[in-house]
Amino acid sequence: MLPVWYEDYRFLIEKNIKKTLKEIFSQFEWTVLEDFKEIIFYATEWGKRFRSVLALEIYSILSGKNISQIDEKADIWKWCVAIEIMHSFSLVHDDLPAMDNDEYRRGKPTVWKKYGEYQAILIWDLLNTLSFELLSMIENWEYSKKLVKLLSSTIGLYGMIGGQIEDMYFEKDISSLDEQGLESLHNKKTGKLIQASLIGGAILAWKENFIENLQEFWKNLGLAFQIKDDILDVEGTKEETGKSVGGEEKGFVYIYWLEKSKEILATLQKKCLEEIQAFPSEKLEFIVHYVVERRG
Repeated sequence: MLPVWYEDYRFLIEKNIKKTLKEIFSQFEWTVLEDFKEIIFYATEWGKRFRSVLALEIYSILSGKNISQIDEKADIWKWCVAIEIMHSFSLVHDDLPAMDNDEYRRGKPTVWKKYGEYQAILIWDLLNTLSFELLSMIENWEYSKKLVKLLSSTIGLYGMIGGQIEDMYFEKDISSLDEQGLESLHNKKTGKLIQASLIGGAILAWKENFIENLQEFWKNLGLAFQIKDDILDVEGTKEETGKSVGGEEKGFVYIYWLEKSKEILATLQKKCLEEIQAFPSEKLEFIVHYVVERRG
Protein backbone atom coordinates (compact mmCIF):
# COMPACT_ATOMS: atom_id res chain seq x y z
CA MET A 1 0.00 0.00 0.00
CA LEU A 2 1.31 3.45 -0.93
CA PRO A 3 1.61 6.07 1.85
CA VAL A 4 -0.88 8.93 2.10
CA TRP A 5 1.61 11.55 0.91
CA TYR A 6 2.30 9.55 -2.27
CA GLU A 7 -1.40 9.22 -3.01
CA ASP A 8 -1.80 12.98 -2.41
CA TYR A 9 0.97 13.71 -4.91
CA ARG A 10 -0.51 11.29 -7.41
CA PHE A 11 -4.01 12.69 -6.99
CA LEU A 12 -2.81 16.22 -7.80
CA ILE A 13 -0.80 14.99 -10.78
CA GLU A 14 -3.81 13.03 -12.10
CA LYS A 15 -5.99 16.09 -11.60
CA ASN A 16 -3.58 18.25 -13.62
CA ILE A 17 -3.28 15.69 -16.43
CA LYS A 18 -7.06 15.51 -16.88
CA LYS A 19 -7.44 19.29 -16.55
CA THR A 20 -4.72 19.93 -19.13
CA LEU A 21 -6.15 17.48 -21.66
CA LYS A 22 -9.70 18.85 -21.24
CA GLU A 23 -8.46 22.42 -21.76
CA ILE A 24 -6.60 21.46 -24.92
CA PHE A 25 -9.53 19.49 -26.38
CA SER A 26 -11.99 22.27 -25.54
CA GLN A 27 -10.27 24.42 -28.18
CA PHE A 28 -11.43 22.11 -30.98
CA GLU A 29 -14.82 21.54 -32.52
CA TRP A 30 -14.04 18.55 -34.68
CA THR A 31 -16.26 15.47 -34.66
CA VAL A 32 -13.45 13.21 -35.88
CA LEU A 33 -11.42 14.07 -32.78
CA GLU A 34 -14.01 12.61 -30.39
CA ASP A 35 -12.76 9.02 -30.82
CA PHE A 36 -9.18 10.11 -30.19
CA LYS A 37 -10.15 12.00 -27.05
CA GLU A 38 -11.28 8.70 -25.56
CA ILE A 39 -8.06 6.97 -26.60
CA ILE A 40 -5.74 9.65 -25.26
CA PHE A 41 -7.46 9.62 -21.86
CA TYR A 42 -7.19 5.82 -21.90
CA ALA A 43 -3.49 5.96 -22.79
CA THR A 44 -2.60 8.42 -20.02
CA GLU A 45 -4.59 7.07 -17.06
CA TRP A 46 -3.84 4.71 -14.17
CA GLY A 47 -0.07 5.08 -13.96
CA LYS A 48 1.99 5.00 -10.75
CA ARG A 49 3.20 8.53 -11.65
CA PHE A 50 6.59 7.57 -10.22
CA ARG A 51 8.59 9.99 -12.40
CA SER A 52 6.40 13.02 -11.77
CA VAL A 53 6.17 12.23 -8.04
CA LEU A 54 9.98 12.22 -8.05
CA ALA A 55 10.06 15.57 -9.89
CA LEU A 56 7.54 17.06 -7.49
CA GLU A 57 9.46 15.92 -4.40
CA ILE A 58 12.79 17.29 -5.68
CA TYR A 59 11.03 20.58 -6.46
CA SER A 60 9.51 20.61 -2.97
CA ILE A 61 12.87 19.94 -1.29
CA LEU A 62 14.83 22.53 -3.27
CA SER A 63 12.14 25.24 -3.28
CA GLY A 64 11.35 24.80 0.41
CA LYS A 65 7.63 24.53 -0.38
CA ASN A 66 5.45 21.68 0.78
CA ILE A 67 2.75 20.52 -1.58
CA SER A 68 0.03 22.70 -0.04
CA GLN A 69 2.16 25.80 -0.72
CA ILE A 70 2.63 25.16 -4.44
CA ASP A 71 0.37 27.40 -6.51
CA GLU A 72 -2.03 25.51 -8.78
CA LYS A 73 -0.68 27.51 -11.75
CA ALA A 74 2.99 26.84 -10.92
CA ASP A 75 5.12 25.62 -13.81
CA ILE A 76 6.08 22.44 -11.93
CA TRP A 77 2.61 21.07 -12.73
CA LYS A 78 3.22 21.57 -16.46
CA TRP A 79 6.50 19.71 -16.08
CA CYS A 80 4.84 16.84 -14.20
CA VAL A 81 2.12 16.55 -16.85
CA ALA A 82 4.66 16.73 -19.70
CA ILE A 83 6.75 13.98 -18.08
CA GLU A 84 3.73 11.70 -17.63
CA ILE A 85 2.42 12.32 -21.14
CA MET A 86 5.87 11.56 -22.56
CA HIS A 87 6.09 8.40 -20.45
CA SER A 88 2.68 7.31 -21.80
CA PHE A 89 3.99 8.01 -25.31
CA SER A 90 6.90 5.63 -24.69
CA LEU A 91 4.58 2.86 -23.46
CA VAL A 92 2.19 3.14 -26.40
CA HIS A 93 5.21 3.14 -28.73
CA ASP A 94 6.98 0.15 -27.15
CA ASP A 95 3.80 -1.96 -26.93
CA LEU A 96 3.21 -1.89 -30.70
CA PRO A 97 3.41 -5.20 -32.61
CA ALA A 98 6.45 -3.95 -34.54
CA MET A 99 8.26 -3.27 -31.25
CA ASP A 100 7.61 -5.41 -28.14
CA ASN A 101 4.19 -6.70 -29.26
CA ASP A 102 2.64 -6.41 -25.80
CA GLU A 103 -1.11 -6.82 -25.31
CA TYR A 104 -1.41 -5.93 -21.61
CA ARG A 105 -0.33 -2.76 -19.77
CA ARG A 106 -1.34 -1.16 -16.44
CA GLY A 107 -3.79 -4.00 -15.88
CA LYS A 108 -5.71 -3.53 -19.12
CA PRO A 109 -5.32 -4.08 -22.90
CA THR A 110 -2.63 -1.97 -24.55
CA VAL A 111 -3.76 0.90 -26.76
CA TRP A 112 -3.12 -0.89 -30.05
CA LYS A 113 -4.84 -4.05 -28.78
CA LYS A 114 -7.97 -2.19 -27.65
CA TYR A 115 -8.29 0.43 -30.39
CA GLY A 116 -6.10 -0.66 -33.32
CA GLU A 117 -2.59 -0.07 -34.64
CA TYR A 118 -3.08 3.11 -36.65
CA GLN A 119 -4.91 4.65 -33.71
CA ALA A 120 -2.00 3.77 -31.40
CA ILE A 121 0.55 5.24 -33.82
CA LEU A 122 -1.38 8.50 -34.08
CA ILE A 123 -1.84 8.65 -30.31
CA TRP A 124 1.87 8.29 -29.61
CA ASP A 125 2.56 10.97 -32.24
CA LEU A 126 0.07 13.21 -30.46
CA LEU A 127 1.42 12.51 -26.97
CA ASN A 128 4.98 13.28 -28.07
CA THR A 129 4.17 16.66 -29.58
CA LEU A 130 1.73 17.54 -26.80
CA SER A 131 4.51 17.30 -24.19
CA PHE A 132 6.52 19.98 -25.97
CA GLU A 133 3.44 22.13 -26.52
CA LEU A 134 2.92 22.17 -22.76
CA LEU A 135 6.50 23.21 -22.09
CA SER A 136 6.19 26.03 -24.60
CA MET A 137 3.40 27.44 -22.40
CA ILE A 138 5.79 28.07 -19.49
CA GLU A 139 5.90 31.85 -19.10
CA ASN A 140 9.57 32.10 -18.16
CA TRP A 141 11.06 31.74 -21.64
CA GLU A 142 14.51 30.81 -20.36
CA TYR A 143 13.11 27.91 -18.35
CA SER A 144 10.83 26.90 -21.19
CA LYS A 145 13.83 26.58 -23.54
CA LYS A 146 15.83 24.62 -20.97
CA LEU A 147 13.02 22.15 -20.36
CA VAL A 148 12.29 21.68 -24.07
CA LYS A 149 15.98 20.97 -24.66
CA LEU A 150 16.07 18.63 -21.66
CA LEU A 151 13.04 16.62 -22.75
CA SER A 152 14.07 16.44 -26.41
CA SER A 153 17.51 15.08 -25.48
CA THR A 154 15.80 12.61 -23.15
CA ILE A 155 13.64 11.27 -25.97
CA GLY A 156 16.07 11.43 -28.89
CA LEU A 157 19.08 9.53 -30.16
CA TYR A 158 20.93 9.73 -26.84
CA GLY A 159 17.83 8.84 -24.85
CA MET A 160 14.73 6.69 -25.16
CA ILE A 161 14.67 6.33 -28.95
CA GLY A 162 18.38 5.53 -29.03
CA GLY A 163 17.79 2.93 -26.35
CA GLN A 164 14.94 1.39 -28.35
CA ILE A 165 17.17 1.24 -31.45
CA GLU A 166 19.73 -0.71 -29.41
CA ASP A 167 16.96 -2.88 -27.96
CA MET A 168 15.71 -3.86 -31.43
CA TYR A 169 19.28 -4.44 -32.67
CA PHE A 170 20.13 -6.85 -29.86
CA GLU A 171 16.86 -8.68 -30.43
CA LYS A 172 18.36 -9.81 -33.73
CA ASP A 173 21.70 -10.75 -32.19
CA ILE A 174 21.27 -11.43 -28.48
CA SER A 175 24.68 -13.13 -28.22
CA SER A 176 26.43 -9.78 -28.78
CA LEU A 177 24.77 -8.16 -25.76
CA ASP A 178 27.12 -7.89 -22.79
CA GLU A 179 26.85 -6.24 -19.36
CA GLN A 180 28.12 -2.86 -20.55
CA GLY A 181 25.78 -2.81 -23.54
CA LEU A 182 22.80 -3.79 -21.41
CA GLU A 183 23.50 -1.06 -18.86
CA SER A 184 23.93 1.55 -21.62
CA LEU A 185 20.68 0.46 -23.27
CA HIS A 186 18.64 0.79 -20.10
CA ASN A 187 20.28 4.04 -19.02
CA LYS A 188 18.82 5.45 -22.23
CA LYS A 189 15.44 3.69 -22.23
CA THR A 190 14.66 3.97 -18.52
CA GLY A 191 17.24 6.13 -16.76
CA LYS A 192 17.04 9.20 -18.98
CA LEU A 193 13.42 10.03 -18.19
CA ILE A 194 14.09 9.55 -14.48
CA GLN A 195 17.08 11.87 -14.85
CA ALA A 196 14.98 14.45 -16.68
CA SER A 197 12.31 14.34 -13.97
CA LEU A 198 14.89 15.24 -11.32
CA ILE A 199 16.66 17.88 -13.39
CA GLY A 200 13.40 19.57 -14.40
CA GLY A 201 12.31 19.78 -10.76
CA ALA A 202 15.65 21.36 -9.84
CA ILE A 203 15.49 23.88 -12.71
CA LEU A 204 11.99 25.03 -11.75
CA ALA A 205 13.06 25.36 -8.11
CA TRP A 206 15.85 27.72 -9.30
CA LYS A 207 18.47 25.33 -7.93
CA GLU A 208 20.33 24.13 -11.01
CA ASN A 209 23.56 24.00 -9.02
CA PHE A 210 22.18 20.89 -7.30
CA ILE A 211 21.85 18.94 -10.55
CA GLU A 212 25.42 17.64 -10.44
CA ASN A 213 24.76 16.24 -6.96
CA LEU A 214 21.90 14.16 -8.36
CA GLN A 215 23.83 12.62 -11.24
CA GLU A 216 24.82 9.31 -9.64
CA PHE A 217 21.45 9.02 -7.92
CA TRP A 218 19.42 9.07 -11.13
CA LYS A 219 21.74 6.59 -12.84
CA ASN A 220 21.55 4.10 -9.99
CA LEU A 221 17.81 4.61 -9.44
CA GLY A 222 17.06 4.12 -13.15
CA LEU A 223 19.17 0.98 -13.26
CA ALA A 224 17.52 -0.34 -10.10
CA PHE A 225 14.08 0.31 -11.61
CA GLN A 226 14.95 -1.70 -14.73
CA ILE A 227 16.59 -4.58 -12.87
CA LYS A 228 13.52 -4.87 -10.65
CA ASP A 229 11.33 -4.93 -13.77
CA ASP A 230 13.44 -7.77 -15.17
CA ILE A 231 13.20 -9.70 -11.90
CA LEU A 232 9.43 -9.23 -11.86
CA ASP A 233 9.32 -10.54 -15.42
CA VAL A 234 10.57 -13.83 -13.94
CA GLU A 235 8.98 -13.84 -10.48
CA GLY A 236 5.95 -11.59 -10.88
CA THR A 237 2.46 -12.31 -12.14
CA LYS A 238 0.27 -10.55 -14.65
CA GLU A 239 -2.11 -9.56 -11.83
CA GLU A 240 0.70 -8.01 -9.74
CA THR A 241 2.57 -6.20 -12.51
CA GLY A 242 -0.42 -5.16 -14.61
CA LYS A 243 1.36 -6.29 -17.78
CA SER A 244 2.49 -9.44 -19.56
CA VAL A 245 5.37 -11.30 -17.90
CA GLY A 246 7.87 -13.85 -19.15
CA GLY A 247 9.69 -14.07 -22.45
CA GLU A 248 12.28 -11.34 -21.74
CA GLU A 249 15.59 -12.44 -23.24
CA LYS A 250 17.48 -9.15 -23.13
CA GLY A 251 17.14 -8.31 -19.44
CA PHE A 252 19.55 -8.38 -16.54
CA VAL A 253 18.32 -11.79 -15.46
CA TYR A 254 19.31 -13.14 -18.88
CA ILE A 255 22.88 -11.79 -18.49
CA TYR A 256 23.44 -12.15 -14.74
CA TRP A 257 20.87 -14.79 -13.74
CA LEU A 258 18.33 -14.21 -10.99
CA GLU A 259 20.39 -14.31 -7.77
CA LYS A 260 23.17 -12.11 -9.15
CA SER A 261 20.56 -9.62 -10.40
CA LYS A 262 19.12 -9.45 -6.88
CA GLU A 263 22.59 -8.81 -5.44
CA ILE A 264 23.18 -5.97 -7.90
CA LEU A 265 19.75 -4.53 -7.05
CA ALA A 266 20.55 -4.55 -3.32
CA THR A 267 23.85 -2.76 -3.99
CA LEU A 268 22.11 -0.10 -6.07
CA GLN A 269 19.55 0.40 -3.32
CA LYS A 270 22.32 1.03 -0.80
CA LYS A 271 24.06 3.48 -3.15
CA CYS A 272 20.85 5.42 -3.80
CA LEU A 273 20.15 5.79 -0.09
CA GLU A 274 23.70 7.04 0.47
CA GLU A 275 23.49 9.51 -2.43
CA ILE A 276 20.36 11.26 -1.12
CA GLN A 277 21.80 11.99 2.32
CA ALA A 278 22.42 15.55 1.11
CA PHE A 279 18.66 15.85 0.51
CA PRO A 280 17.02 14.96 3.84
CA SER A 281 13.68 13.52 2.78
CA GLU A 282 11.82 10.48 4.05
CA LYS A 283 9.81 10.65 0.84
CA LEU A 284 12.92 10.17 -1.32
CA GLU A 285 13.95 7.26 0.90
CA PHE A 286 10.52 5.71 0.41
CA ILE A 287 10.81 6.10 -3.37
CA VAL A 288 14.12 4.21 -3.34
CA HIS A 289 12.66 1.39 -1.25
CA TYR A 290 9.53 1.35 -3.40
CA VAL A 291 11.53 0.95 -6.62
CA VAL A 292 13.42 -2.03 -5.18
CA GLU A 293 10.66 -3.74 -3.20
CA ARG A 294 7.55 -3.24 -5.37
CA ARG A 295 5.58 -6.14 -6.76
CA GLY A 296 4.28 -4.33 -9.79
